[in-house]
Amino acid sequence: MIRMDSDFEVTPQLVQKLLSANSKEREQRLLRYYKGEHAIVDRKFDDETKPNNKIVTNECKRITNVSVGYFIGKPVSYSANKENKGYLEHLQSIFDLNNEQKVNADLAKSASIYGYGVEVIYTSQSITGELEIRFAYLDLEEQDVLLVYDRSVEKNLIMAIRHYSYKDVLTDTVIKEAHVYTSEAIYHFRETDGEMEVIDADPHYFREVPINVYYNRDNISDFEDVVTLNDAYNILQSDDINESEYTNDAFLLIKGMIADDEDIQQMKQKRVIQIDDASEGVGVEWLIKNLNDTWKENLKTRIKNDIHSISATPDFSDSSFAGNQTGEAMKYKIKGLEDNRASKEREFKPALQRRTRLITNILNYLGNSFDWREIVPTFTANLPKADLTTDDVTKLVGAGILSKDTARSSVAAIEDPADEAEKIQQETEDYIDLNTPKEVNIDDEQDEEALQGDK
Repeated sequence: MIRMDSDFEVTPQLVQKLLSANSKEREQRLLRYYKGEHAIVDRKFDDETKPNNKIVTNECKRITNVSVGYFIGKPVSYSANKENKGYLEHLQSIFDLNNEQKVNADLAKSASIYGYGVEVIYTSQSITGELEIRFAYLDLEEQDVLLVYDRSVEKNLIMAIRHYSYKDVLTDTVIKEAHVYTSEAIYHFRETDGEMEVIDADPHYFREVPINVYYNRDNISDFEDVVTLNDAYNILQSDDINESEYTNDAFLLIKGMIADDEDIQQMKQKRVIQIDDASEGVGVEWLIKNLNDTWKENLKTRIKNDIHSISATPDFSDSSFAGNQTGEAMKYKIKGLEDNRASKEREFKPALQRRTRLITNILNYLGNSFDWREIVPTFTANLPKADLTTDDVTKLVGAGILSKDTARSSVAAIEDPADEAEKIQQETEDYIDLNTPKEVNIDDEQDEEALQGDK
């Protein structure tokens, strides 16, 4: 983590120094393992005639896919009280414009691979000239993002540098660019003759650094602790195939007799070996390596179990995960995965709230007076649940223990609780209209009943 005083000036010298201190070896290594480019792929033997299979069982990718799918497979929902209904609808329209569900999934995947994910928040103009608030996931394979924090105990983000290189197809030269984000402006730099130069600077009104960081638990990759175990498993799998090829290419040992080329050719064609001399020490056998399959299979099983245990991702192919398991029973089998999900939620939620805050800062700059704390994000684990769960929620609402707004937020099928409440209200009004005779005026009937009561 890079930390410095908050009263800094953005200069080419500062940017150049920060970039020179930035190393991405760790991120590049983790990405290679996620993509299946493991150490076994680079294995070489001195004897190039030996079988050298390179089998990759990509546990790293499986761990990320399982963890992210369970955590964010069901989209985050947002709720607010009735007084903030218009505010929530405005936010939801911005979320829809930016494909918020996919951006969240990409950020969660990045956090699982690298230990963190990054998004940029910015403004643009629509084709009609209207201001649009946008946010986008930053692919760390295509660019690097350097984060700088102040020296306070809060570790506030005071600067972020997004930098990358590309080749100009016309001049065939490599161009390096850097964009420096502060709480007041965005500075654009380009490298010329090995030195950074300021191209221009654009002020913004987010009031904070418009780069948002989503951290994973402990700021590490979900599979970072099992990389060496995955390497060991790959070696065992590859050597199994190598030994199988050794057996196929085994030597035929002929003892006590001499066979010329013609004899050997006839043996191969007829698949028969005739031995005239049956004395001791005369015979034919394959010269092969004795394999201890049981020991190797036990070792592979131990490694696989360690991978599942350390990464907290269960083996769903196990027979204990039967299709007739209830959602409640399943929770006990995936407690480690659930603990991991809860940890991810604690890290992810503040970043979602910060995104809402930065968007709200722009909305308030345009004349509104919204409070970002009124918006509540709700996460739902992507776990099959029995219908009884929904029934229980309904009973709690009927008993007055749970509000309808909270109940809607807990139902996975409802992505926008406020919108769902509006639809129900509209359906109720339509039902009343359909069942009220047109020639009858309800107010007149009530007035007439009141007069009858007075008499």
